[in-house]
Amino acid sequence: MTTPKPPQEPTNTITDKCHIKILGIRRKILKISPHCWKRNEEFRQSKKKKIRENLEKWLLDDKVIKDFVQQLDNKKVRKEGINNDWPAWKYYSYEPVVDQRNVIIFFLDDNNPEIIGVITIYPCE
Repeated sequence: MTTPKPPQEPTNTITDKCHIKILGIRRKILKISPHCWKRNEEFRQSKKKKIRENLEKWLLDDKVIKDFVQQLDNKKVRKEGINNDWPAWKYYSYEPVVDQRNVIIFFLDDNNPEIIGVITIYPCE
C-alpha cells in the first residue's frame, strides 16, 4: 500500500511568521490560502450577506487576517474535521474574533506542527 502524497501547495500562498500556541503546540509559520481570498471576495460580492463597509475592508486585508490569527493564541478551538485526501490536515474553527461575530477556519498539519494554515474568515449572521 502506498502512502498518499500531501496536496500540492498553491504557489500564491501568503507565508508569514506568527507566534501563537494552539492545542499546546507553538505555531511559528502562518500560511494564508488563496482560497481565503476567493471566499472573502464571494462574501463581499454576495447580496445575501449584509457586510458592513469596514468589515469588507477587513476581509480583504492580510494584516487584519494576521491579527485574527494572533487572537487564537491559547484559545480553545473547535475541531471541524479532516481533509479526506490528506488526513494529516485537521480543520478547526474559532469564533468570535474582533467585536463582530466572525468565524476563522484554519487547518493544522500533523506532519508540520509549527504551521497554521488559514482557509477563510467570514461574518456570521
